[in-house]
Amino acid sequence: MDHSDLSALSVFARVAKDQSFTAAAQALGISVSSASYTVRQIEQRLQTKLFNRTTRSVSLTEAGSVFLTRILPLMEQLESAFADAGRASSESMGTLRLSVPPSAIQVVIAPYLKEFLLLYPDIKIDLMVDNSLVDIVSKRYDAGIRYDHVLAQDMIAIPLITQMQFCVVASPGYLEGNPRLRHPRDLLKHQCINYRSADTDALYRWEFQKSGESLRMAVAGRIASNDSAVILQSALDGFGFAYVLHQFASPYLQTGELVSVLEGWSSPATLYLYHYNPSGMPRKLRVFIDFLKAKLSG
Repeated sequence: MDHSDLSALSVFARVAKDQSFTAAAQALGISVSSASYTVRQIEQRLQTKLFNRTTRSVSLTEAGSVFLTRILPLMEQLESAFADAGRASSESMGTLRLSVPPSAIQVVIAPYLKEFLLLYPDIKIDLMVDNSLVDIVSKRYDAGIRYDHVLAQDMIAIPLITQMQFCVVASPGYLEGNPRLRHPRDLLKHQCINYRSADTDALYRWEFQKSGESLRMAVAGRIASNDSAVILQSALDGFGFAYVLHQFASPYLQTGELVSVLEGWSSPATLYLYHYNPSGMPRKLRVFIDFLKAKLSG
């Protein structure tokens, strides 16, 4: 069945409803001759008469009534499918599939997810939590969230949080008896807990800025992981210095379970939402981005 078939069936159904070629033609915005020709084409294809026609009236034949009964449910389903597809793009409907690293879940998803779902009841959320740089196009995700140092190529990037601060922390137990840090290069004399990329297998270089000086350093230690929770716990357990998001370390800094070092050496990063949709952004993603930006800017 192609588009012309659907159009022809719509003409037939309208003539049956109005019991008039003239009324049906006016309702559909076509000529009476076009409506009559379309019905004759259907009759020829079916090799049966669908309407009894007189100069005063139009009525369905028995075959026409049976045919109408069979096609009406199908046409209603098609109309519903078209309507749903239209609402999915013009309204806030559908499943929003996101690829998000664990750290971003805690920062931009978990605190606001309940409010977003209550505000947009026609949107479903499907989250894949993974530090890997997922190909959101091939995996059919609507968007991903990542830090600037691992941002995918050829993507439309939208900053969610700028100047996110990372810090270097260690447990009081590790600091006892070890030389005090005066400069990031002093880390080369210490055990450090590394972040290893699940995509490239490379260790992330720690970044520092102060008074115009910028450093990117490779450090060494016994533990490496692509899970920020493992890295943080390793620091708590006394296995050396960890380079973590300040927001994650903050509760432990307040209790004294961790100590921040190298104060004044900033290491900002930007958290981006990225997507690839050259034909236009789906409405469900648009409202999600607007919602997050409003929350995070406040």
